[in-house]
Amino acid sequence: MKNLIYLALLSFVFISCDSNERNIKKTFNRLNAGETSSASKYIWPEDHKNLYTFEQRFISKNKLLSFDIETIEKLNEESYKVTLNCSNSNEELLAYFKSKRNFISGTKIIDTIFVKKINGNEYLTFDWDLNDKSISNNLKLSSILVKKLNLRSGPGKKYNVISQLKNGDELLVDDNYENSNWRKGIYIDENSTIKKVYFSSKLTDRKEISFFTLNWAGSMGILVISILGIIVLFVIYPLLFGALFRMGGEGAGVFALILFAILLVAVYFTYQIIEMAFFELFIINLPF
Repeated sequence: MKNLIYLALLSFVFISCDSNERNIKKTFNRLNAGETSSASKYIWPEDHKNLYTFEQRFISKNKLLSFDIETIEKLNEESYKVTLNCSNSNEELLAYFKSKRNFISGTKIIDTIFVKKINGNEYLTFDWDLNDKSISNNLKLSSILVKKLNLRSGPGKKYNVISQLKNGDELLVDDNYENSNWRKGIYIDENSTIKKVYFSSKLTDRKEISFFTLNWAGSMGILVISILGIIVLFVIYPLLFGALFRMGGEGAGVFALILFAILLVAVYFTYQIIEMAFFELFIINLPF
């Protein structure tokens, strides 16, 4: 009987990990911890460009910013009304939410988050940023290939220089813009304002958007993570420690170093498993 109760409780925990309300909490917890890549796991893929530009405009420039959930109201199966308090926000951020009509008062905002489904998976919409209808939805990413590159107000050297970027910097570009010599980009200035800029196509590249890369643990479900944890705990560690204790004879020193390196890797993977499990089950961020 006890085993059945434990199994039922375990099943309830696993099922609860997939609820949309919990996914909303997970998204904002990851954002507050500065883990935008991990937050993208719950976001509709086509909205990743919005998440990326919002992170570049506001989150990366204010490490103390945090979105504290006050209430989550379920409107229907596909939408939730969320009230947030923007702690340590600045005037630019509050002005942005006022322009989107999300602002309530003080530092409180309200937003409706919709749920989209594809291939049996559910994702949250993220429409913060890039809500300007004049900006194309067909976006790519461009990297600067020279030491310094001028960003101009129009497609030609006769236009004013708005700013400069250095080698390795990246910009979103409108892939619908047709000009053999110039690209149309989206630039975020020091006041967190999005500006349309133009720059040489010969001094930059063009590539598909891949803003976020989840680590091996982030791309797995809690059930798979739990199974891996059991394997590491009850198989890998006993084998490693058993080999260390039996070690001896010629070449033992080199073998010990190899085993120690493997042990460090196992410890790292163990930490990743624990962090993922704690977050998925209890929504607790452990420091990376």
